[in-house]
Amino acid sequence: MEKFIIVDASAVLHRAWHALPKLKNFKGQTINAVYGFTSLLLKILYKDKPDYLAVAFDTKAPTFRHKKYKEYKANRISQPLEFHKQIPWTKSVLKSFGIKSFSQNGLEADDLIGALNNAKKEINNLNARIITGDLDLLQLVDNRTEVYFLQQGLNQNKIYNSSEVFKRFGVSPKQIIDLKALVGDPSDNIFGLTNVGPKTASQLIQKFGSIEDIYQYLEKPPSRQSDNLIKESLAQNLIKNKRKVLLNKMLVTIQDKAPGINISVLQNCRVSKTDPEKALKVFKTLGFKSLAKRLTTLAAEKKQTKLF
Repeated sequence: MEKFIIVDASAVLHRAWHALPKLKNFKGQTINAVYGFTSLLLKILYKDKPDYLAVAFDTKAPTFRHKKYKEYKANRISQPLEFHKQIPWTKSVLKSFGIKSFSQNGLEADDLIGALNNAKKEINNLNARIITGDLDLLQLVDNRTEVYFLQQGLNQNKIYNSSEVFKRFGVSPKQIIDLKALVGDPSDNIFGLTNVGPKTASQLIQKFGSIEDIYQYLEKPPSRQSDNLIKESLAQNLIKNKRKVLLNKMLVTIQDKAPGINISVLQNCRVSKTDPEKALKVFKTLGFKSLAKRLTTLAAEKKQTKLF
C-alpha cells in the first residue's frame, strides 16, 4: 500500500507557536511556529517517506459555517501579527520542497483535508494519515485513514484508528458528528444540550445510531415507541432543542468535497525527487541554522542509502 500524508498546517503552526519559545532569527523575526512546522516536515519527508503529501491551511475569510451561525468560533483569541507573518514563510518552505498546499476562502483546512481524503478513495492502494492537533478530524477515520494526533506540543502524539476512537469516545468515527451535535464543541463556541454529557450522548448514539434516528424515534406516537429507551426529561430536552442539535451537526460535519480537489489534483501531490539546495536557500533566509545542518545530514543519508 502507498502512503498519503495530509498535514493540517493551521493546527501544527498553532501547536508550534504555543509549544516552542519565541525563537528569533538574525533579522530579529520570530520564527518559532515555522521552525516547529519545518522540523516536523523533515521528519515526514525523510522518516515517514510518504508517496503523496499535501498540506492544508485555513484562511482569514469567514466560512459557510459563520453564515449559518454568527457566533461560530467567536470565542477564539486572535493571534498576534508575529504569528501570522510566519504563514507565508511556511508556504515558502513547502514550495522549496515542491509540496502542494491548499487553501480556499469559505472553507476551513478541515474541509480541504476531508476533500483530499475523499479523493484518495479513487486510488485503491492508497492509505491516508492525517497529522493534526484537532480532534474534529477523527470523523474521517476509517479502514484506510488514520489520524496522527499531536497531543502536546509536536513530540507527544497518538495514532487514532477506528478502535482507538471508539475506546475514547464510545462511538464510531462516523458518529463523532452525532456526539458533538449533542454535547457541543466549546473550542468552536458550539454549545450542546444542558445536562447531556459525553456518557449520555454516546449511550444514545449506541442505541439509535445517529441524531436523525433519535428524532425519528421521538416523532413516533407514544404507542409505537419502545419502553424506556429515552427518559421523559431527556426526550423533552431533545425535542425542545431539535433545531439547535441539527445545526450543531451541520457545523461539526467536515465536507468531503471542495472546488478543484479531485483525483487529477491528487496526482500533483505525489512526492517527487526534491533538491535540498532549494530548501537550504529558504532555510538560510529564515535563519534555520540547526535545521539546515539536519537537512544536509538527512539528504546525505538518503543519497548514501540509494547507493547500496
